[in-house]
Amino acid sequence: MLLTLVQVSFLLIFSIIILVGYLFEVLSPKTRIPNVIILLGLGMVCKELAVLGNWNAPNFSSVLPELGTIGLILIVLEGSLELKLTNDKKPLLIKTSLLAFLSILTLAVGLSLLFTFQGYTFQQSIVNSIPLAIISSAIAIPTAKMLSSKDKEFVIFESSLSDIIGVTVFNFLIVNTIINFDSFIHFALEIGISILFSVIGAILLIIILNRLKHKIKFIPIIALILMLYAIAKGFHLPALILILVFGLVVGNIERITQISFLKQFNPSHLIREIHRFEEITTELTFVVRVAFFVIFGFTIDINTILEINTLLLSLSIFAMILILRVLLLLILRLPVFPLAFIAPRGLITILLFVNIPLHLSIDGVNQTIITQVILLTALYMMFATIFVKKPVPQSTL
Repeated sequence: MLLTLVQVSFLLIFSIIILVGYLFEVLSPKTRIPNVIILLGLGMVCKELAVLGNWNAPNFSSVLPELGTIGLILIVLEGSLELKLTNDKKPLLIKTSLLAFLSILTLAVGLSLLFTFQGYTFQQSIVNSIPLAIISSAIAIPTAKMLSSKDKEFVIFESSLSDIIGVTVFNFLIVNTIINFDSFIHFALEIGISILFSVIGAILLIIILNRLKHKIKFIPIIALILMLYAIAKGFHLPALILILVFGLVVGNIERITQISFLKQFNPSHLIREIHRFEEITTELTFVVRVAFFVIFGFTIDINTILEINTLLLSLSIFAMILILRVLLLLILRLPVFPLAFIAPRGLITILLFVNIPLHLSIDGVNQTIITQVILLTALYMMFATIFVKKPVPQSTL
């Protein structure tokens, strides 16, 4: 009887969470409230209800990093599948790459200097600064749906590249205790290997989709992608670059099938299959994203959100994020509105924070700081989307 009640309760809670997440996903263009705020709030409410009901809540600390990794892979894959590479996109790619790189560099260095003055080593400071310097594509990409087509494309490119550059640099700094010329050469070689494997994997996917007639095909393919990511991580390769290139190759199938030895495949059939693959990826990404933020919200102590000492530091970090972003947009001659507002922190920030090695962690960066910065950037982004009207005018990038 008790087991039945637990199963029914779990199914009920899980279904309600997914439905609430979906409801606000659909209504977000009208409410202009970022989904992350709703999901974190839902998780905190669930925790309070568990406390009131004297429910022995499970420890999610071991689940969160793995769920976040799966979410990150799916989000980068989803974003890269949407990007269509044409000759006229080269200026956009250059600008987004430059903005993503400079944003991480300037903010990470600025924050690391702040932590260094508090007595921490530079390696500790820079490793703890990078998670706060990365734009979360998990929040930015869904919000970009409210923007014009050009702004949306810019946000998808920039946030995806920000994730990849940030995670790659983060892993590089953790793996290499001594950074010299040889470590950079080795790092460049790893990037080249990742790109090669991703192109080979994408071509194999095209062949599989063309030949496989079984009804079940897309979930095994996604499982294969997760496996490739895990293998790449095991060999200390920049695995997110593998996912990005893989998604770009598959998402630009129309151009890929123009290669001589791939012309034998039926392009119209492949396009239909890849469209279905994109839909499955989007559905899975939504479920994982909802589950991740609700679980993270469940781990938050509501009483710590308004802690004055940490709030002052969070506001300082937020101010630095805003000022540096506006300056970089002006320097690169990009539109300040709405791009200056679309710089949220979220899933990737949490994921890297929980993966900081114990010997490199510092007291200045904790869960409270991370949560406050995420909420501040999300509320700031919501303020911008309120003033975005429909139809949205096209921006000049």
